[in-house]
Amino acid sequence: MSDIQIIETVTFRTLAGVSDTALTTVAKGLDVYLDRCEGFRARTLYKDAGGLWHEHYVWANEAAAKAADAGFMAAPEAQAFMALVDRDTVIMGHAPITLARISSPEAA
Repeated sequence: MSDIQIIETVTFRTLAGVSDTALTTVAKGLDVYLDRCEGFRARTLYKDAGGLWHEHYVWANEAAAKAADAGFMAAPEAQAFMALVDRDTVIMGHAPITLARISSPEAA
């Protein structure tokens, strides 16, 4: 199963007073860390109508996901991001991708 892509799903709320713009700006800074992570494939971040943030990462395999998680909190970019997050609300999980589809530009 080492060749199956892994999706990492993280949900969280920000600390009181943190604007969407502030979080998004700092979240963009995580790209510096992700660019150093072998096996990083994709990332999305969005906030639902209830104020809960959702982040999805796609990793090449389970080993890549675990390695990225292991180094996350030591990265300065991650520390800046986590300074805005209510840590008591963070829920994270990993699962193998069963089905994925990306539309081609020609289909649009």
